[in-house]
Amino acid sequence: MLRKKITKESVMKESQHIDTLIGVNSVFTGDLTFEGAVRIDGRFEGNIRSEKEGTLIVSEGALIKGEVSVPNLVLHGDINGDVCASESLKIGAKGVLNGDVQYKVLSLAEGASMNGRCSRIGEGASSIAKVTQDDTEVIQVK
Repeated sequence: MLRKKITKESVMKESQHIDTLIGVNSVFTGDLTFEGAVRIDGRFEGNIRSEKEGTLIVSEGALIKGEVSVPNLVLHGDINGDVCASESLKIGAKGVLNGDVQYKVLSLAEGASMNGRCSRIGEGASSIAKVTQDDTEVIQVK
């Protein structure tokens, strides 16, 4: 079995074209919609969205509280909220994700932590609907 180790050098390579940086001593509250690449080194409270080949990089020590919906996510810090990575989700050795996850391609480093339900976004899935019946959540795929 081959493993690709996520190192500080690989994060630096991925982050060479950062359009926006939220610094280590910054606290951002609100919603963020972006294109390109965003790196968060500090604390972010709110929802994050991107549609056009956006990449979100969450550095070690960074914290996001809210929903994240982006094509590409590289996680080395913590996210408390549901995540949808429509293209790829990479979680580093110190990455922690607490919430439900939807992904197309998933990569976990040894030591990564995911707490929640995971579902792969399929090629043919057109829609997913959540229905609650008698306090039981049922997910219907159409």
